[in-house]
Amino acid sequence: MNYRVAKVLNSNAVLAQDEEENQVVLMSKGIGFGKRVGEKIQDDSEDRKIFYIHEDSVNSAKLKQIDSQVQQVEEVTREIVEVARERLHIDNSKLYGALLDHITFAVECLHMGLPIDNPFCGEIAILYSREYETAQIAAEIIKERIGVEIGDGETGFIALHLYSARKNRHIRSAMKSTRVYSEILSMVGIAIDKRLDNTHAPAKSFLLSLHCLVTLTVNRNPIVMKLNQQVKLSMLDSYRTALQVAKMIYNEMDVQLSEDAIAFIAVDIEKLKQL
Repeated sequence: MNYRVAKVLNSNAVLAQDEEENQVVLMSKGIGFGKRVGEKIQDDSEDRKIFYIHEDSVNSAKLKQIDSQVQQVEEVTREIVEVARERLHIDNSKLYGALLDHITFAVECLHMGLPIDNPFCGEIAILYSREYETAQIAAEIIKERIGVEIGDGETGFIALHLYSARKNRHIRSAMKSTRVYSEILSMVGIAIDKRLDNTHAPAKSFLLSLHCLVTLTVNRNPIVMKLNQQVKLSMLDSYRTALQVAKMIYNEMDVQLSEDAIAFIAVDIEKLKQL
């Protein structure tokens, strides 16, 4: 179906008319960017959200709320960026724009009653703890200034944006790495026949150790395990699982772990087996 733009609410939402002249709100990342009144939009996006606006007080109130909060979100985003600069020493010119789009879209979704799902919130809180703590402050700012509780899932997404800005990485790359770590934790749990819950201290330690080894490898810092051969012989099953972990990291993240790094992973897996 084709739609005609009646009003651009912001870069992620537009008020439009469908082919039968019903008023609708179209929400999708970047849908309003550069659009003009009267311009046609074709509904070819699988993730686009469509809300029909009838002349009832509830929907009208929601639409007015979206429109009036644009400036509030901009002010809140500037405040969050300033907090990130002070706490994390982030000086990335792209952070404001990325956060503005994301927070705007999140607030709109929450106003429309759409939940924000983040399956890797636990891993994000563990792997990027400093960023997550700052994101929790951001969540409080949003609650105080706009009156919206964004929840843990959205707090995790903000933390990812902060981490990406601090490391000058694309957020998709950071999200992919987080997914890979989560899948590795599940894979190791299956291999050792234990349920590894990321809320428990041993699983947290494993994830942090793995992340550290990957980071050291990417930064080309030497990793030395003097008992490498002994680990291979005395922890054979754990070492085989560590090899699977290394293979996944290479295939998914294009990071080649050394034999010494794999030995460290084997020791960590052996510790998990002893729980």
